[in-house]
Amino acid sequence: MICQLHLAAMFKRIAHICLNVRNLQQSLDFYTRLGLVPVFRFTRKGARFGVYLKLADSAFIEIFEDPTLEKPVNTGIVHFCLETEDLDRLTADLQTRGIACSEKKLGCDHTWQIWLKDPDGNAFEVHQYTPKSMQFTGGTVEADW
Repeated sequence: MICQLHLAAMFKRIAHICLNVRNLQQSLDFYTRLGLVPVFRFTRKGARFGVYLKLADSAFIEIFEDPTLEKPVNTGIVHFCLETEDLDRLTADLQTRGIACSEKKLGCDHTWQIWLKDPDGNAFEVHQYTPKSMQFTGGTVEADW
């Protein structure tokens, strides 16, 4: 237990998620419509092939173009999740931007959630904690999926 606590104290947060995409510009357009801000670009022989996007302080999504990508490659990572403080306001904003998302649902962990897909089909969650969210209360939750 001591070793686990020590290691956990060494890590502060997830710094970034990296995605391969078929069309860099299409994905860049999608993620900037979500409000992410390009911080820097990756080039190879002068041609842009990647972008680092700021989500929040010290939190980023990195995207790299792979035109041969048939479909998202899953190597064990199922999805990523972004946090918001006002899911209703975010959902309304997504609708005005023409970005589809699922209906708001209270998960079995007592956290509100919606789901989106990027142009390559990468599904991701956006959630809003509640005072009863298991992430804060701990315990055991019976999965409903």
